[in-house]
Amino acid sequence: MRKIHFAPFWLSAALGLALTACSQGAPSSGDIEQALKSGMAKATAQASAMEGGAQLGAAMAKVDIKSVKNLGCTKDEADSGFKCNVETEVNTPFAGAQKSTRMLHLIKGRDGWQIAP
Repeated sequence: MRKIHFAPFWLSAALGLALTACSQGAPSSGDIEQALKSGMAKATAQASAMEGGAQLGAAMAKVDIKSVKNLGCTKDEADSGFKCNVETEVNTPFAGAQKSTRMLHLIKGRDGWQIAP
């Protein structure tokens, strides 16, 4: 009878430790979405500033980020940020609606989380 009561304690303790480890400063889905939008705004501005880039910049400005889901993050090798597996859903004028999963490297800058190369 003791094992029945003992197992839920260990299960809840392990779950609590796992959740604590995941929240040790890793970016949230909202943080990642903001980093993607910020990076897209910078890329759009750079494309628009290039000679003949007005059309490209206008097309990039129409990219709509529908959803961002953080599937899990781990500390990077240099301990300067996180590598996060991210699922995104975007709508683009040139390719329509697309859903993809990819690994993003994020670092925390003075203006929040940023996507790093």
